[in-house]
Amino acid sequence: AGPDFSGGIQPSWEGGWCANALSSLFYHRWLEVQVANLTSPQHWVQYLRLLQESIWPGGVLPKFPRPVRTQEQKLVAEKQALQSLMGVLPDLVVEILGVNKCQVSWGLVLESLQQPLINKHLIYCLGDIILEFLDLSASVEKSAATTSASDTPGNSKRMGVSS
Repeated sequence: AGPDFSGGIQPSWEGGWCANALSSLFYHRWLEVQVANLTSPQHWVQYLRLLQESIWPGGVLPKFPRPVRTQEQKLVAEKQALQSLMGVLPDLVVEILGVNKCQVSWGLVLESLQQPLINKHLIYCLGDIILEFLDLSASVEKSAATTSASDTPGNSKRMGVSS
């Protein structure tokens, strides 16, 4: 046996604290990669296009509102959403947590998205994140500074004088 690292607990690769620490690190890294992937610029563009297409199909506002969906249509859509969300999880996570726990967890997510107040807050937060990501305020400030500098009387660039 090796040296005592923490109060009598010996390191072990046979399912001990080392294996737990490694699996925890693996899941943490996997989650980081997934979040980075889902929040990449390419995905934001895709999300915005999907949002635009869902609100303005074909780039035109609909003349009449969509017909109200029946309860059966809502249940079918919920099952499809649940299947899609279950497909996001890797098999290893589903094996560890179990199919039922994963379905219950995703079901809670879907249920929470049925709350108008939560949806409104989510939309505001996503909009804030997108604006921060795009950094529109900096580009507006740059264009304002550029415009005001070029409008200044005696501007050396405008007069063709180099520094």
